[in-house]
Order: sequence, then C-alpha cells, then structure tokens
Amino acid sequence: MAMEDAAADLEAEFGGPGPEDMANGAAALAAALLAQAHTLASTAAALETSDTGHVGAIEAAAARASLALSMAQVVSEASGQARAGLIAAAAKALDVPLGSAVTQLRAAALALPTDDAAARIAAAQIAQEIAAGLG
Repeated sequence: MAMEDAAADLEAEFGGPGPEDMANGAAALAAALLAQAHTLASTAAALETSDTGHVGAIEAAAARASLALSMAQVVSEASGQARAGLIAAAAKALDVPLGSAVTQLRAAALALPTDDAAARIAAAQIAQEIAAGLG
C-alpha cells in the first residue's frame, strides 16, 4: 500500500499544470494576444497613412488585429471546447482562415510576457487544445 501512496503523491506532484497554473497560463496567453493585436493594429494604421495603396494588406492586418482581440477575450472568458468554437466563429466573421488563427495563437503562446514556467506550460497546453479543436 505504501508504494501506491508514493505513486499517487508523485502523480499529484508532477501531473501537469494545476488550476492556478492554468488560470495564469490563460492570462498570459490573453496578454500575448493583446500585444499581438496592438502590433497588428499599428501596422494597419501605418499602412493606412503611408499612401502606398496596399488596401488588401491594411484590411488583412486590421482583420487579424480584431481576431487577436477576439481570441484574447475567448481565452480569458471561455473554457474548454467552447474556446475553439468561439474562435472559429470569430475567424469566419472576420474572413480570416482558420490556419491563420492557429498560427496567431501559436505565435502568442511563444511570446508570453512571463517567466513563470508553469504558466508557460499551461498556455502552450491551452493553445494546443484550441488548435486541435480548430482542426
């Protein structure tokens, strides 16, 4: 029986991110998505004032900025399988391909504003779950 207890203790200790780690990971991922939205919106604004005539690029940057904002909200407010569905709906409404949404999400997961290793692991796990749900 002692061996089983030790195994259970080990599992609990090293079983992956806990609830607080997942909450911190979601917060960090949302913050990274907000930073991404800011960068994309700034790009769209700069292109708009540049007089280069790149209307398609302006629209694409603005749509992806809006999607990043939507994804940040979803990551912050929704949970589980609902996240993928909400992000898919936002991407469709903004005419952004799902592949681009997944790329933005993965990029945000790699650019987290934290050095908390458990939160980084949790954010990567959240991003992977959403990406898997998006197909």
